[in-house]
Amino acid sequence: MNDPLLRPRSAVEIIDTAFSLYRSNFATLAAISLILLGPLQIIGVLVGDPLGSVISLLSGFLSPIVVGATVAVVSDAMHGRPISIGSAFGQIAGRWGMLLTVAIVQGLLTFLGFILLFVPGIIAMCWTFAAPMIVVVERTGSVAGAISRSRQLARGQFWHIFGTLVLSWIIVMVLLFGTAIGIGFLGKLAGLGEHISGFLGQWVYLLAVPVVGVGSGILYFDLRIRTEAYDIEQLTRSIGDSAATPA
Repeated sequence: MNDPLLRPRSAVEIIDTAFSLYRSNFATLAAISLILLGPLQIIGVLVGDPLGSVISLLSGFLSPIVVGATVAVVSDAMHGRPISIGSAFGQIAGRWGMLLTVAIVQGLLTFLGFILLFVPGIIAMCWTFAAPMIVVVERTGSVAGAISRSRQLARGQFWHIFGTLVLSWIIVMVLLFGTAIGIGFLGKLAGLGEHISGFLGQWVYLLAVPVVGVGSGILYFDLRIRTEAYDIEQLTRSIGDSAATPA
């Protein structure tokens, strides 16, 4: 990318950057998702319904781990560090339980908010969205601390967060829906059964999971730039490091 990664962006620019980063690091991001989510999908297919469907659905419990590893990739890209599967998993080592717990708390708060006349659910979603990024990047040691810090970053940025999240989910859902229709159509032409077509559709979903994590990670850094001048902080740090390095 020619423009600096650490700069404030609009919702459209965040989505555009997310897809650019996803494309340039597709192999790493796809491998992360397939390593974590793929085995249960394969076992589910081999076992067959109805138990197989339950096993495949269990892979959803590992989705927060995929998001955490994806955020680690985004962080490395934002700071110009080497990107690799080992680096991503190294950054979330010992954080799996925290990521899963944070995701559960996010889901509960959002669900309860939707029960309370819908709007509080949207507010809860925006307030808590950055919690997984805080667990990975800022190494926060508690769920409450991650939620509190996320709310702090979201203060005064509600519409920016809401617009970016909604736009990203709409684009991803449209792409998934279009891909599912295409797979179903080609499956019928090739004489594949619905079970096989559904299996292929699940793998497309696995490859799409990191897209949301990439967009959320970029939005997290965007909030830090807007509210904490994080870009200036990193620029100052890099200048200081350069000055301290002997010729």
